Amino acid sequence: MAYAAMLMLVVGLPMMTLSAEIVRMLFVDVHLQAAVDAACAAASQAVDMAHFILTGEVLIDPSAAAGYAQYEFDSTLANAGINQYSPSLSSFSVVNTTVYCGGTATITWMVPGISPITLSASSAAEARARR
Repeated sequence: MAYAAMLMLVVGLPMMTLSAEIVRMLFVDVHLQAAVDAACAAASQAVDMAHFILTGEVLIDPSAAAGYAQYEFDSTLANAGINQYSPSLSSFSVVNTTVYCGGTATITWMVPGISPITLSASSAAEARARR
């Protein structure tokens, strides 16, 4: 009986802790991808309506799109309830009617001795409109 208890302390407890950390990493990865997708979708809504009404051409306002993307990225991750990670919207660009977004998140492990890991996600969204 004492042998089983020692085995659980030496092997079982660290394995359970590591498995919880891996699940947390996957949780962060899913939330990061959802936030980047939401940011790109929001940015694609920044169509210059005055230009569209006059010409019928879809044109995205880059400054408004960047603001929409950052706001949506921050809002999506605000109440995620994840500890010891730092997300950021690392890249943003507008090419014609397509918005490209990228995000990163650095996770600090709760288990001492493991170096932090950086996850990344990317997404694209296209603005569409018809008269």
